[in-house]
Amino acid sequence: MNTAFPINSNTAQQVWRNFDRELVHKLKPLPESEREDIRMEILSHLYDSAFSFAPALAEGEVAPSEEEKLIDAISRLGSPDEYLAPLIEDILLNQKVSKGNPFAILKSLRNGAGKGAVQGFTTLVLGFGYFWVIMVLIMSAMHLVNPDVGVWLYPSGDMALSFEAQPGATQWLPQWFSLIGLVAGLTGYWLLNKVLGLVITKFKA
Repeated sequence: MNTAFPINSNTAQQVWRNFDRELVHKLKPLPESEREDIRMEILSHLYDSAFSFAPALAEGEVAPSEEEKLIDAISRLGSPDEYLAPLIEDILLNQKVSKGNPFAILKSLRNGAGKGAVQGFTTLVLGFGYFWVIMVLIMSAMHLVNPDVGVWLYPSGDMALSFEAQPGATQWLPQWFSLIGLVAGLTGYWLLNKVLGLVITKFKA
């Protein structure tokens, strides 16, 4: 008998083990730590749904057996594919985003664009941030080949991020631009990945 979820009937225990076995199989793509947390949360919900509330019985009506209660609770919970597939997809996507996978980032931004005004606006802001980070990284690399690529400052106080020399402007730190741009771009990319991961988690909850 499972001490965490006590069940007396042998038949009900077999039903429970079959459900748990399928659950473990469905959760295999996830890291072990998250897999176990989700498994225990679902099992706890299933046990509470089956056994925590005694149904009102009409006069002469026989109380359902443990296996009947459990099968009914599993039926109400639905197929694992229905509630686990989206959850697993979101967790795996979040992991890839946190590692900087560009395809996962694009997919996450695309998914977020169509999920309500707030999430759509957040996605737009993050997408704009990724655009500028990638632009800075590209310009940092191009500066090594063409020193005119960089930041140009005008006497009026205006600034231009340009791929060529700007008349009447002074180039900002041309000898350090590639290094500064590379560090700033990679740092920005890492931070945006962290924020996107938090956004995925926030809107998933």
